[in-house]
Amino acid sequence: MSLTAAPSSHAHPTARALGKPQSSGLRVWLIAAVCCTSLGLAHAEDSAFIVASTDTHARAASVQPLAAAEPNAGLQTSAVVGQAADVGSTGMGLLLGAAESNPLGLVTLGLKAVAYQRIKESPPMEQPRLWGMYGALGWGAAANNLCVIAAIATGGGAAVLCPLIGLGAGMGNWSAGTEERDKATFAVICQEAKLKNPDLVCIFNGSNS
Repeated sequence: MSLTAAPSSHAHPTARALGKPQSSGLRVWLIAAVCCTSLGLAHAEDSAFIVASTDTHARAASVQPLAAAEPNAGLQTSAVVGQAADVGSTGMGLLLGAAESNPLGLVTLGLKAVAYQRIKESPPMEQPRLWGMYGALGWGAAANNLCVIAAIATGGGAAVLCPLIGLGAGMGNWSAGTEERDKATFAVICQEAKLKNPDLVCIFNGSNS
């Protein structure tokens, strides 16, 4: 959910960033989703993953051994917190007199829950990318909302920049989580490989990005 400052009765509706009208809020977040998907596919091809058999030299190498915990747990937590930040900042903005830039804003509360469940039920290999997108959209929307709240407190003039700030925050969150997503994906690969070879030692050697 994204917020935008509601124009007063004496003011014309403010134009959104990038020359878009206010009603294009939903379009901005759809663009963000497409961008995140494209980046996810690109990094899926570029990631440097290795699986090494039991070897003392491999154990001593300067690499990151994989933990046995649920691979996607950290990504899921970050994504849920991001969506909670969106919901909380949306409510705060509405209380301060902001209006939803997305006319279906409050309805998306239900969509968030549906999306969460769908991601949980997705194949483990797909979940790192999906949690990353879910979280990036939540954090981006929250950044937009907080910008609107700040704009309201200072007269509303800067609200036109908020969608751009939100988009930048979402993409920044996505980019910052690249290695964590790659590591989680590799951990899933390792778990599946160990079903056939329990003695396998899996080592994540970082992402090529």
